[in-house]
Amino acid sequence: MPPTAPESPFDRLRELSLRSAEGTHELLPIVDFLEMFPEQMTEEALIHLVGVTALGIARASQGGLWDGARWLFLRGNATPFPTHPGPGWISLPWTYIGKAYGHLVIRTDDTPNALRLLLSISAPLLVWRRLEAVRSDQNRALALQLSRLNTLFELTRSLGETERREDIVTLAARKIMAEFHIQRLLVVDSHGEVMFSQGLGNIPAVLEGEALHEVASEHRLIHAMQLRDQDHSHGFAYACEPAIGALGEEDEVFVQTLINMTAARLSGIELRETRAQAQRIEKDLELARNIQRRILPKRLPEPSGWTCAAANLPYEMVGGDLYDLWMTSDPGQPDRLHLAVADISGKGLPASLMMTQLSAFLRAMADRRVDDWGKLAHRLNSRMNDVRDQNRYATLFLGSINPLDGSVRYVNAGHNPPLLIPADGGSVIRLEPTGPMVGLLSGAQFREGKACINPGDALIIYTDGVIDAEDVDGKELGEQPLIEAARGCDLPATAEDLFENLLVRTLQHMEGGGFKDDVTLVVIKRQPVLESRP
Repeated sequence: MPPTAPESPFDRLRELSLRSAEGTHELLPIVDFLEMFPEQMTEEALIHLVGVTALGIARASQGGLWDGARWLFLRGNATPFPTHPGPGWISLPWTYIGKAYGHLVIRTDDTPNALRLLLSISAPLLVWRRLEAVRSDQNRALALQLSRLNTLFELTRSLGETERREDIVTLAARKIMAEFHIQRLLVVDSHGEVMFSQGLGNIPAVLEGEALHEVASEHRLIHAMQLRDQDHSHGFAYACEPAIGALGEEDEVFVQTLINMTAARLSGIELRETRAQAQRIEKDLELARNIQRRILPKRLPEPSGWTCAAANLPYEMVGGDLYDLWMTSDPGQPDRLHLAVADISGKGLPASLMMTQLSAFLRAMADRRVDDWGKLAHRLNSRMNDVRDQNRYATLFLGSINPLDGSVRYVNAGHNPPLLIPADGGSVIRLEPTGPMVGLLSGAQFREGKACINPGDALIIYTDGVIDAEDVDGKELGEQPLIEAARGCDLPATAEDLFENLLVRTLQHMEGGGFKDDVTLVVIKRQPVLESRP
């Protein structure tokens, strides 16, 4: 005789259930539920099994499971009030350890005890199933992260062993295509030269403007990513949607990480080549210093009735402070004096490079009349976030003066408050910050401030290298001595007189010591109106 299969525990439970009518009608469905539960691999399948089993126990054809917002399971017509359905209905809470997961709502006059038993058994099973789903998602996420860390490691190692620019781009492009199942990819440099193409057939060696747009449209290259590091763009990569799924937000971040690594390697190669051509690093610094000198205005504009004075003293050979004053004129509008003072975080060559970028952005954005300095600072902040070096940022005071009436519109992006010294001896007005530093927070908002420089008033703008100047005991100068020095000038003093007084007071405080940071000082004076004698 063939061996008989061992009796299942559920077979014994069924046998016991069939010994009474009540057991057949109520316990038998519970036994079937327990036996079928392991096969329900998803939460939706488990909920469906609970609903079907409950209807079977209650011998009902209408009912469902309500979670407080929607029907998780429903047979027949839904009652408009699931938790209080009224006569002819029952509504039982589906809870576990004090937490409600919904209500079992069935159209019946009776409430079999097995329904409560079913709910008490299925609730912890639902919790377990959800925990299993969470753990499964976490495991998948962890596996993905490990896979991507391995990809980063392999690409880093491979890039480090690759010297030619073309090989670097090809290596990274193929890694991206393999990682995300991308079948068509195009990489062009900043001049439109094709550095890599796959799955696009025969295309021109150089793609610019409309030609590039046509290739991208024809091959549905819907993802465009800039191949750039913190300071330099090497071109763009254009990719189609993956063959499997679509690029999510995290996928795009990872692709951009791979591209940034490639751009960094390209920049490293370029930097090494540049250094190989340079005889000494001092020549590079001297070149940067000359560029910085050319950026600073050689002659300050002085509208009628106004005098200006300014100076910049870098702590090292080059620095990260910036000042600029220039006149703007638009048809039908009075001329305005635009001014800017900035302090890049850090010192030396990296700060000076960011200062150069900031200067270029300022002149490009504020070369004409500015309707709202707050909005301009918002655009400037976006550009600085794109090009900033690591955590480098800039404090910035930027605005314009109407020479006719002395009105000032400005934005103070985290800069030391400029001091408006009234000629009448009144309280000093500090032009406080109207927004955060530029290049620090993406999407930061700035508002425009307003002030007025009356005849005889002076505006003093400085960087923290001035007020942080220390004496022999390490005590900082602070702003009060600047106010006293400005008010100590004999009238009528020009901006040059005020500037000299402020600089002498600062040097006296340092007692022969040196500055500890880049120093920039700008003085703008509206000359008093001289009374005519009869």
